[in-house]
Amino acid sequence: MRIAFFTDTFYPQINGVSNTLSYLSRYLRKKKIEHVFFAPDYGFESADCEGLPVTRFKGFCPVIYPECRIAFVPLKRATELLTEFAPDVVHIVTEASMGLAGLRAATALGIPVVMSYHTNFDQYLHFYHLTYFSQALWSYMKWFHSFALANLCPSRDTLESMRERGFQNLGIWSRGIDLERFGPSHFSPELRARLGARDKTVFLYVGRVSVEKGLDVLIRSIRSVSGVRGDEVQFWITGDGPYLNEMKAMDLPNVVFTGEKRGEELAQVYASADAFVFPSGTETFGNVLLEAMASGLPAVCTDSGGVTDYTADRENALVCRYRDPDSLSRAILDLLDPALRSRIRHQALRTAKEKSWDSVFGTLMGHYEAARISQPMYRNP
Repeated sequence: MRIAFFTDTFYPQINGVSNTLSYLSRYLRKKKIEHVFFAPDYGFESADCEGLPVTRFKGFCPVIYPECRIAFVPLKRATELLTEFAPDVVHIVTEASMGLAGLRAATALGIPVVMSYHTNFDQYLHFYHLTYFSQALWSYMKWFHSFALANLCPSRDTLESMRERGFQNLGIWSRGIDLERFGPSHFSPELRARLGARDKTVFLYVGRVSVEKGLDVLIRSIRSVSGVRGDEVQFWITGDGPYLNEMKAMDLPNVVFTGEKRGEELAQVYASADAFVFPSGTETFGNVLLEAMASGLPAVCTDSGGVTDYTADRENALVCRYRDPDSLSRAILDLLDPALRSRIRHQALRTAKEKSWDSVFGTLMGHYEAARISQPMYRNP
C-alpha cells in the first residue's frame, strides 16, 4: 500500500498532530509501507525531521497562530505530485490550505480519501473572540469532511461531538505513547537543582502557551495555592506560544518558564517533576497528558474534551471541573500529599502502558485498507 498525507502542521512545528505523524512515519517505515507527507515549509529543519519523507511548500504565518504556516498549492501541482507518487489512499490530516489542495487533487484523480479531525476549532474561536465565524466554519467543515470514506477522531468524546453535528462515516483513531522516549528513568536531580526545586513539589505544564489551553485558569490557581502553601510548591511552564510574554509579565509566584523542550530534554522535564497539571478542556485527545502519565506523573486534568476517554477521577488522575479555578486549586493542593501522588502515579503508569503505538496504527491500517477497496462516490470540491 502507498499512502499520501496532506497536513497543515508538521515537524519542526511541535504539537500533538506533528508528533503523531512522526510516530506514524516510523511505523510505516518499519512495515516498509511507501508514504509521503505534503506539508508547509517552516524555513528551518530540526533533528526531529530526519528521515521523514516530506515534500514542502512555501507559505506565510497567520497572525492568530504565528507558529503555523499557511501554504497554497496549485491544483495542477498537487495533481502532478499525486500522479507521480500513485498512492492507494490519500489521508487528509487538516482542513485548511494543504488539506484542501489534497482533497481537490485526490478527487480529481479518483483516489480514496481518509480524513482525521484533530482540533476543536469552535472552542478556539471562543477564546479568540471570533465566535461570529462559527456557523460558517461548521458549514465548511461538514462540506469538507463529506468527501471522506472515513472521518477519524482521536477520542470517543470528539466522535460523539461530530456525530451530533451531523458528520458521517465516523471512526476512532486513538493516540499512543512511546514508552522508550518517556519514562520515570529520565529523572534528573541536576535539572531540579538548576531550577531551584530541591525541596519543592513541582507541578508541570507542557504544551502551547495560549489562552485556549486554560492557562488563565491555571494562573488563578497558582496564585491561590501559593497564597497558602507557597513555600512547598513550584510550577514549571514548558512550551512556547502567544500567551507566554503576557504570563512572564505577571510576575507569578513560584513559576519557572523552561522554554520549549524537545527530545531528551523534554523527557527529563516530565520525569523530574512531581505532578502534571493540564487545565485545557479543548483537546481532542491530549497527547501531553499521556506523556506525563508514561513519565510517572500523577496528573490534574479537566472533565472536558478528549482526555475524558482515558482518565478516571481519583483513579489514574484528579479530574476537576473545566474552567473552575477553585476546583483546580483543590486538586493541586490534594496532590501535595505524597501518598495520594504515589497511588495515582501507579495507575497512571498502567494506563500509559496500555496505549502502544503499534496497536493504534494497526487499527489505522484497517481504515486505509477499507478505503482502498471501497468504491467511493466522487464529487468535485
